[in-house]
Amino acid sequence: MSVGLSLPAIVLIVASVLSLVGFFAIRVRLGAIPPAIAPARGRAGAGIAYAFTVAFAPWAKESASRHLPSYVAGIAVHLGVFAALARLALSVVGATPPRLVGGVLALVFCAGLACGLALLVKRAADPRLRAISVPEDFFANALVDAVLAAGLVATLRPGALPAFQILGAALIAYAPLGKIRHMLLLLTARRALGATLGRRGVRPQARRDSGARV
Repeated sequence: MSVGLSLPAIVLIVASVLSLVGFFAIRVRLGAIPPAIAPARGRAGAGIAYAFTVAFAPWAKESASRHLPSYVAGIAVHLGVFAALARLALSVVGATPPRLVGGVLALVFCAGLACGLALLVKRAADPRLRAISVPEDFFANALVDAVLAAGLVATLRPGALPAFQILGAALIAYAPLGKIRHMLLLLTARRALGATLGRRGVRPQARRDSGARV
C-alpha cells in the first residue's frame, strides 16, 4: 500500500467529492415525499421491500420480460460498473486485489464491456430505439464502456491503472450531470412508490395475502 497519492488518484478523489455534492443538491431539490392523506391499509415498509426486491424481477416488469437478453445484459453492465467503482476505491489507498479477486474482476469487466457494447450497437441499429434516443444515450454508454475497458486493461496490466483512474474520475464527475443520475432518482422514486403501495395495501404481494394488511 503506497503512502503518497498520484495525480490521477487526486483527480479521482476530487471528482468523487464533486459528484457527492452534485447528488446531494439533486436530492435536496427533490424534497420530501408528500404526506399521505388517506388512512393506511398496510405498512409502507412492506411496499418499499417489494419495490427493491421482487419488483426488479423480469416477470414483474413488462418490458424486461419481453426483452430478457437486454435485461441480462443490463445487469452485467451494472455489475461491471459496481466492480469498477470498488476497484477505483481500492486504487486510491494503493491496495491491489489478490490474484483470484483480480481474475474475477477481469471476468466481470469483460462481461460488462461485451454487454455494454452490444446494447450500444442495438440502440444504434434498431430504428425504434434510435428514434427515441438522444446523443447523450450514446455518450453515456460509450463512457461506461470506456471505463470498463480501462478497468479490464488495468487489471491485466497494472501500469494502466492511472488511465483507469482518469476515466473513472470522468464517469464519476459526469454522473450527477447526465442520465447516470438515475442511480439516485431510481432509488428515490422506488422508495416513494413502494411506500405508497405498501401503505395503501395494493402491491401485488398484498393480493396474494388474504387481506389488505401486509
